[in-house]
Amino acid sequence: MATLTPTLTLALSGLHSDTVSLSVTDTLAVTAPAGSIQKISTGANPLGQGVGVLLTEAATIATTYIYLKHTGKLASDGTTACHAANDFVVLTNEDGDHNFIKLQPEEFCFFPLLEFDGADDPSVEPGGLKVEGGGVGSGGAAHVMVEFGYWTKE
Repeated sequence: MATLTPTLTLALSGLHSDTVSLSVTDTLAVTAPAGSIQKISTGANPLGQGVGVLLTEAATIATTYIYLKHTGKLASDGTTACHAANDFVVLTNEDGDHNFIKLQPEEFCFFPLLEFDGADDPSVEPGGLKVEGGGVGSGGAAHVMVEFGYWTKE
């Protein structure tokens, strides 16, 4: 059995009279399919299923843990800083019609993606995962680099 150990730490001071100091850790049992951490452009088509598709509906038949970070770098060279306000990315389902997370440069997320239930009609949430940004459709100015990894819940 493989394990994934995520840790979230939140610390806040100066906003309220009380400070926030919180750390949560969990141990998650994971199995294949899984993808190691990689950097990819929002303009890439890594699976041949369309620009920005990172996981297909068929690949997400079980809960899948997702890590994604907006690197803050343009895809054109991978090193130039992108525009802070315009070059955001949006996470959506594979079909691109259910946006659920927006990341600005340097922001990240870790979450369990709901498994695909085999139906794809307007009354049921389609599955899969797609990242949109820059010229892909979410209103940014350029394609950017994201860091991405996934692990299937055992």
